[in-house]
Amino acid sequence: MQGNSSIATLIAALIVGLVVGAAIGYVAHTPSTPSTTTTTTTSGYGYGYTYTSAAETTSSNTQTSTGAAAQAEYDVQLAYSEKYGLYLVDSEGRTLYFFAKDYNGSSSCYGTCAEHWPIFYVENPKIAPGLNPDDFGVVVRKDGSKELTYKGWPLYYFAGDMKPGDINGDGIKGVWFIAKPDYTVLVAVKPDLGAYLVDSEGKTLYVFAKDVNGTSNCYGQCAMKWPPFTPNSLVVPSTLNLTDFSFTKRSDGTIQLAYKGYPLYYWINDMNRGDTTGHGVKNVWSVAFIGGATFNFNQSTTTTTTTSSGPSY
Repeated sequence: MQGNSSIATLIAALIVGLVVGAAIGYVAHTPSTPSTTTTTTTSGYGYGYTYTSAAETTSSNTQTSTGAAAQAEYDVQLAYSEKYGLYLVDSEGRTLYFFAKDYNGSSSCYGTCAEHWPIFYVENPKIAPGLNPDDFGVVVRKDGSKELTYKGWPLYYFAGDMKPGDINGDGIKGVWFIAKPDYTVLVAVKPDLGAYLVDSEGKTLYVFAKDVNGTSNCYGQCAMKWPPFTPNSLVVPSTLNLTDFSFTKRSDGTIQLAYKGYPLYYWINDMNRGDTTGHGVKNVWSVAFIGGATFNFNQSTTTTTTTSSGPSY
């Protein structure tokens, strides 16, 4: 009997222990943190980019908060997105843009265009670290108003950007581009030519009819008049295809950028931004048209190189 009593007592103790343990476990588990994997959608890029990671979400919120505190300090600063990399924004984080038709550094957006693309101007702007204040300037528009420029390109907002972080204007009509600090080439659109390549400061780039298969044939006196374009990086507008660009090694060891198989050059006689005086020289030099090299100077090239028709807004 004593044995049975001892067994019964042991069983009862085990049952009590299990009940108490379960209760303690429940209480300990109730306040636990949520799963570290969650799906979040952010419209900060203007396209509803979706990612998964609570840790990334927390980090992103922290960075946004820190950035917001810094925004009041600078009139122009850098922002970052996974799609576009670094780009320029104002003190509130609103995206800034370039216009390809401002090829000569003057603003050419007025009337309805300016309603869709308001100009950006701040008197004596405070420039954030990471940007060179010497790259900024001011252009006086035809109506007498002032507009801030970056590397000679007038800066605009896009009315379709509803909030800070939106980037809805990039690539519109092939002539509007997010303002990035690290472009290697950009697109310029000139009424009598159409769309062609320029460097980050708007200097015209050319191709040579005697260059075939991506090989440069311009050396000596030729290269003195037509300096090769030799950037050490490649960042292009979103409307251009990276695969259309390549780097070619010249016989002197320098590395030259090529577009659609043709090495790119400057022309020594282009004195001012927007000049295209090298186009048609000896019928073998042409601006680097977006549509590809063409050396038929007896016919208008505008119809084959312009961007999409209609207003640029």
